[in-house]
Amino acid sequence: MDYEKAIKWLYDRQDLGIKLGLENIRKLIRSISKPIDQLPIIHVAGTNGKGSTCAFIDSILRKHGEKTGLFTSPHLISFCERIRVNGKPISEREISKRINDIKTLVNDWNEEPTFFEITTALALEYFVDEKVDAAVLEVGLGGRLDSTNIVKPKLCVITPISLDHQHILGESISEIATEKAGIIKSGVPVISSHQHEEARLVLETKSNEVEAPIKFIDELLATENISLKGKHQRENASLAIAAVKTFLPNIKTKDCLEGICTTTWRGRFEQFRQDSKFDIVVDGAHNREGALALVSTWKEIYGEEKGIVIFSAAANKDLKSIIKSLLEIASFILVTDPDTPRKLADYNEICRYIPKNIDVRREASVNKAIELARTLKGHILIAGSLFLVGEALAIIDNKRQIFEPSDQ
Repeated sequence: MDYEKAIKWLYDRQDLGIKLGLENIRKLIRSISKPIDQLPIIHVAGTNGKGSTCAFIDSILRKHGEKTGLFTSPHLISFCERIRVNGKPISEREISKRINDIKTLVNDWNEEPTFFEITTALALEYFVDEKVDAAVLEVGLGGRLDSTNIVKPKLCVITPISLDHQHILGESISEIATEKAGIIKSGVPVISSHQHEEARLVLETKSNEVEAPIKFIDELLATENISLKGKHQRENASLAIAAVKTFLPNIKTKDCLEGICTTTWRGRFEQFRQDSKFDIVVDGAHNREGALALVSTWKEIYGEEKGIVIFSAAANKDLKSIIKSLLEIASFILVTDPDTPRKLADYNEICRYIPKNIDVRREASVNKAIELARTLKGHILIAGSLFLVGEALAIIDNKRQIFEPSDQ
């Protein structure tokens, strides 16, 4: 199979849904027959900031001269973004070859592996073959039963835990924290960001049970000279530095600071100049905590200026709290439908949470929504879903002669 056919075969595995559990991935790793256990792994779980924290850790390690593997999800534009070595996405040719090999292995399985199980196995195999010095793995969903949890890490990192994916992980902070705490292993150090009291108690209890030393990073990094914007990114950078200093005790602070200054991570308050006055901001906030952080960062940069919000969200998200936050900075809301197989929130349901004094309109495509927003003369914010963000970035990337990175 060429790349297109290989990716189609892989995406067809999404019809199998999400299967939380480790038996299939264990079987797949055994079939691949690669020494996965020899990988020096930093395993990262949490609700918000996982991707950014992984990116900070990866960047710091590379500044120190380490060869890194980075596995994150979901991707924004290209599947290859999910798997990187030394910051460079895996090639389409490499993807095609490895998917073909895995397809041959699993052809006669009674219970086929899922999209994420195959992707996880592919990443781990690639990192072994590339002989990375450190592999940074982001949990896909939860932690305890996530496919990435077959690894034996050198370090566990937990970003802020809040309510998200309640239909799968549980309705309370404590229940969700229990799932995240499932990555904690016997004797393996744990570095956690500041947590809600309920989450902190769960993490401490689990760490004590398995005799894993745990440290909470409650203080913010002193410097504000980091590449990603917002107070929450300073929290993520502080966590990343603490994690790397635990993983590599002899690393110099200079390498850490240089690493966080040069980190790039797309779709996190990413700004583009659309004309002499106004920006387009693209942000992946898709739950209450993410929306609060986004609004806080917007106000830091644009003050009391409001913007035209292009919005879409998955149907299972907490629309009320996300929209409530965004209303603080919205002068006009355009609801649109990105091209995704996931069920999206209904337009009428979204409108239930938007007061009459805010203009709202539906625009079928993301491209048309951006075109209309530009005629309204103001800063534009695109948020609510990573699927929306990915499609918007692809559109913007194809029009770079119009949209340039903003330095505001």
